[in-house]
Amino acid sequence: MASNLDTLALDVLTADVQTLQSLLRDGHVTSHALIDAYLNQIRKHNDVLRAVIDTTPRELLLRRAQALDDERRAGIMRSPLHGIPILIKDNIATHPSLGLGTRAGSLALVGSKPRKSAVILIESGAIILGKTNLSEFANWRGVMLVSGWTGVGGQVQSAYVRGGIRYDDGNDGHSNPSGSSSGSAVAVSAGFSLVSIGTETDGSLICPAGRASLYTIKPTIGLVPQDGIIPASPIFDTAGPMTKSVYDLAVLLDAISKPERPFVSYLNGSWEELSIATLDPYLWKFPDSFIKPVAEADEQIYPEIAAAYNTIKAKAKRFVENVPLTTADAFEFNGENAELTILKADMKPLLNDFLQNYLEGIHNNQDFFLQTQKQNLDAETYSKMLEHVRKVSRNEGIDRILKEYDVDVVIGPADSFITSLATASGYPVAGMPLTYLSFNGRPLGLAALAGRNQDATLVKMMSAWEATFPKRKPPPELVA
Repeated sequence: MASNLDTLALDVLTADVQTLQSLLRDGHVTSHALIDAYLNQIRKHNDVLRAVIDTTPRELLLRRAQALDDERRAGIMRSPLHGIPILIKDNIATHPSLGLGTRAGSLALVGSKPRKSAVILIESGAIILGKTNLSEFANWRGVMLVSGWTGVGGQVQSAYVRGGIRYDDGNDGHSNPSGSSSGSAVAVSAGFSLVSIGTETDGSLICPAGRASLYTIKPTIGLVPQDGIIPASPIFDTAGPMTKSVYDLAVLLDAISKPERPFVSYLNGSWEELSIATLDPYLWKFPDSFIKPVAEADEQIYPEIAAAYNTIKAKAKRFVENVPLTTADAFEFNGENAELTILKADMKPLLNDFLQNYLEGIHNNQDFFLQTQKQNLDAETYSKMLEHVRKVSRNEGIDRILKEYDVDVVIGPADSFITSLATASGYPVAGMPLTYLSFNGRPLGLAALAGRNQDATLVKMMSAWEATFPKRKPPPELVA
């Protein structure tokens, strides 16, 4: 017999996969009841936060929940996500039978009908509760647009920041939820779903996760199938999990990637087998045009990062401070940023193909789209640029640091171009919560790089991180 959620005092702001699965297994709650709990939280707060762009019609949700509850009673468990509601980013395709649109937040794609759902959504037994808001077209529509805005969903607001977004503190300023997976991050932090799936080309998982006190990973390119994700570049794009705990991250990563060895098996909570390098936060930071400087924030950020480094230093197998990792400035090739030039070259045919073959049927800025349309890059120049960014980010960058300093992971500020090194190399990068800025409440996160296919190393490192640092806090203004 299912119990009432109020009686159980289920806290959607802090619940995790293990808690919900225990309740479901013991019959204290049903998937039907979980759906209503999360929809209620969305109704209460989404008018302000704008994190969810669309929810699945309730009758479809309840039909799906009933089928999964019946499977559970029959002893069928598809995965640890069986019967648990999740949210996905609005650039991940869902077939019309699921009752959701696929628009990348753009009014131009309202009414589009994908011929099939994205590959990553099949078989886990999770219930797709709805779609999350984002930076329109994953932040590749315009240039220096404020993160987290779409024509369909409006402006995503942080659940933590007091006073809401300020449009005078930079396109990714301290009041901004960051992007492009803005809604996916804010939704989990606000208790709109247990976990979510976002996507990243460069920074779109790591940065918003840091602003929402979440764990995330941009996996090695190719680990997670790209089919059904509105594309920017096949060599830069991937989906990834956004969660409140590392266990939840590992479970969701297992579900969307299906590795030979489950990522949950790497969760040992220890630094003893890990060699760590760190980046200088005074060098690795976004420019003032991205984040308007706030003296009070800086006075907290640098000491807090230094303290975190010192904590790791005392526990890691090996520790090397302030390694000279190549910066994204080195991507310049013949006077152009090779990463962005490659992205534009990939996007034009890929996006057109997706719109033609996968689909049926306030901020006036489309500069990036227009630049992409105008750019004509021949195959030889493309190949040379790709060779350049690979060499800079891999041979002269991440691989060199890992080998020369005999380390497994490089940790640095999430609010930096550390993600660009991951993008250009195709290597994995993870995000971890650290603290909360006193002046406006926004979370601060760090990021971590590892070598190619070393996703498990990052999961292991995040497990150690979670066991070492203070437990993340839900948004104070949403706590009852």
